[in-house]
Amino acid sequence: MNDSSTRLPLAGIRVADFGWMIAGPLATRPLANFGAEVIRIESSARIDEIRALGPRPEGNTSPNVAGVFNDCNTSKLSMTVNLGTPEGIELAKEVVSVSDVVTNNFRGDRMGRWGLAYEDLVKLKPDIIMLGMAMMGTTGVHQHYGGNGINIIAGAGISGITGSPDRPPVGTGSLYPDFSGNPNHATLAVLAALRHRNRTGKGQFIDLAQYESTISLLGSSVLQYTTLGSVPVRPGNRSRWAAPHGVYRCAGDDRWCAIAVETETEWDGLRRAMGDPAWAMEDRFQSVAGRKKHEDDLDELIEEWTSGRKDHEVMRCLQNQGVPAGKVQNSKDLVENDPEFRKRHIRVLDHPEIGEMTIHGETISISGVEPIVELAPHMGEHTEYVLKDLLGMPETDVDQLYVDGVLN
Repeated sequence: MNDSSTRLPLAGIRVADFGWMIAGPLATRPLANFGAEVIRIESSARIDEIRALGPRPEGNTSPNVAGVFNDCNTSKLSMTVNLGTPEGIELAKEVVSVSDVVTNNFRGDRMGRWGLAYEDLVKLKPDIIMLGMAMMGTTGVHQHYGGNGINIIAGAGISGITGSPDRPPVGTGSLYPDFSGNPNHATLAVLAALRHRNRTGKGQFIDLAQYESTISLLGSSVLQYTTLGSVPVRPGNRSRWAAPHGVYRCAGDDRWCAIAVETETEWDGLRRAMGDPAWAMEDRFQSVAGRKKHEDDLDELIEEWTSGRKDHEVMRCLQNQGVPAGKVQNSKDLVENDPEFRKRHIRVLDHPEIGEMTIHGETISISGVEPIVELAPHMGEHTEYVLKDLLGMPETDVDQLYVDGVLN
């Protein structure tokens, strides 16, 4: 749709995107930003929940102004079709027949119940690439299980290792898997499948269970159990190999700085930054083992120093001495205090309904390539383009589909 997209690395690739909510759309977002024609296939009969939920202008119920939806679906197209009708299913199949990739993140059996499973689609286009991102996979005894981010982090073991050992699990925020590993793993798999098709002429089915994808983010937890037979406890902000290692209160309301000291050189830097207090020279703090043994006392002493200083002052003072430290930033800090982040990653786009929409830019940077980051599509905005231009359907037939309730 955009002339500049023809110069991008994924120009000429078309994606029929049945994804909804966050994980699926985020997987196809970079594909669209780098030139692929990504067509969202959606319906007002069951609206994508992310069009209705999340931040939006107060009192505005339009499906086109939800902030998270607009952020997850940049540079895409949208067609609306009622998949609850036989005619709608046939239209979806026609779109698939002129596409390279089909994506979805429904439950494992959903696409099959529409007659849109991989074995159905290869009959329409033998070299089709299909990505399924069901929570528990597309096959197996758990394929019917549904859920969202909070269910995935709980089932995948992340909640179990997040928080303090003397408190219940706290998790990482309910949408963590949707914004982290799952969409990134999915995008990588699609790119690999495209490369495979270019070399062999063969398509592929990618079965990416979000549950398993999230387990891969656990680090060494599974290895610890399989090799040592022990279940990791929730460590809070502490590390088994470093001390001090935590988040320390600073001056101001709810202001903190994260500090991590692993080596003796870093410990010496911390002492210098604090002015070489007498307690830092005590024998119990002269080795990692000693600092770990007396970690409660150490944390209190360090916080006496940090609590009288602003978070950015603590960070800069420690960084100047070679100590890993970072202020705990909120979204206001990111936007207002980091001009480089704002310059590179914040985009303010014209929006016909509300004037402006602020979104993230494309986080992937490729030398010599400038991705497009265009406004997310209004619901059904490109339905007639898909039907008339891509499928060659006469206008009278399109009008009849509206009358029959197939296009909604």
